[in-house]
Amino acid sequence: MVFFRLNLLTLMGSSAAFIMGALTFYSFQWQGLVLLAVFFLTSSFLTKWKREVKMDERAEPFEDKKGRTAGQVFANGGASTVAAVGAIYTADPIWLLMFAGAIATATADTWASEVGILSKAKPFHVKEWRKVEAGLSGAVTWLGTSAAILGAAAIGGSYYLLYNEGSGSLTLTGSLIIIFAGFAGNLADTFFGAWFEQKYYCQLCKTETESMWHCKKKTVRIFGLPWVTNNLVNFSSTIIGAFIAGGLYIWIVK
Repeated sequence: MVFFRLNLLTLMGSSAAFIMGALTFYSFQWQGLVLLAVFFLTSSFLTKWKREVKMDERAEPFEDKKGRTAGQVFANGGASTVAAVGAIYTADPIWLLMFAGAIATATADTWASEVGILSKAKPFHVKEWRKVEAGLSGAVTWLGTSAAILGAAAIGGSYYLLYNEGSGSLTLTGSLIIIFAGFAGNLADTFFGAWFEQKYYCQLCKTETESMWHCKKKTVRIFGLPWVTNNLVNFSSTIIGAFIAGGLYIWIVK
C-alpha cells in the first residue's frame, strides 16, 4: 500500500494494482512486473509533473489528488491482466506480446495526454477538423504525438532489455511489434475519444470540456454516448493494442 500512502493510488486503486501485479508476476515473473513498473512510475511522474500548469484555474484538476482509482487502474491495466490470465492456461509467447502491447498502449496514451497538454500550440481535433482547447479527447498536438511514440518505445525498449536472451533478432522483432502496437492503440484511443466519448459545455466560461464540472458549476453534455467514459475508451484502446501485437506476432514470427 506504499502507492496509497504516496497519493499515487486510492485505497481501492492500490488493491486493484496488487491483484494485477500478482497475476503478472505469476505469468511473466519479475520481468513482467518491471514492464508494469515502467508504465506506472513514468505515468505517475508525468501526471504530477508541472501539475499547476495543467490545471485550469477556473476548473477542477485533471487528475484526482487522491491518486488513480480502481476504475482508472483497470482501464489502463485490465487488458494486460487478461493476457496474464491467458498465459496461465496456455504457455504461448503470444500472451507476453499481447501483455506488452496493452501496456505500451496505456503508456503511449498517458504520455501523450500529460505531455501534450503542455503544448504551446492549440491541439487539432481529428473529428471536428479544427483547433480546440487543450484537454479534450480526440485532439492531438505534435508534442503529444511525439510523447506517445516515446512512451510506446519505452515499453518496447524495456522488453528488449528484459528478454534479450539467446535469439536477439526475435527479441528485436518483438520489441518493434510492441512499439507499433502501442502507438496504434494510442491512435485508436484518439479516434474513439473523438467520435464517442462524452463532451460537456461550460455555460459560464463558454468552454468545451470533458468534465461534468467546470468553473465550480455543473456542465451540460453536448456530445457523446452517455455510457462512453474516458475509462472505457482507455480500456478499449489497450485491448486493440494487445490484439495488434498478437496479430503481428502470428503474422511475422509464427
